[in-house]
Amino acid sequence: STVSVAQLSELYHSPDRIRNICILGHVDHGKTTMSDSLIASNGLIHPKMVGKLRYLDSRDDEQLRCITMKSSSISLLYPRANSPAA
Repeated sequence: STVSVAQLSELYHSPDRIRNICILGHVDHGKTTMSDSLIASNGLIHPKMVGKLRYLDSRDDEQLRCITMKSSSISLLYPRANSPAA
């Protein structure tokens, strides 16, 4: 399901629902694919594009070389099981 901008905006008023994470790993161990999977879970990219689109690799040289060189951040929604958005 797609997450609206309004839903993401509500998170900033609910710090108890905010989780900051960092994905670390060795070269070619799936960090970008994991990031794309999380992004696909919010409906921002199609699940079939996971690992191919490289959504957070925004620089041309990153896309060209298929390697992440700069860190990126993004806000995503992880609905709680008992929330209406789940």
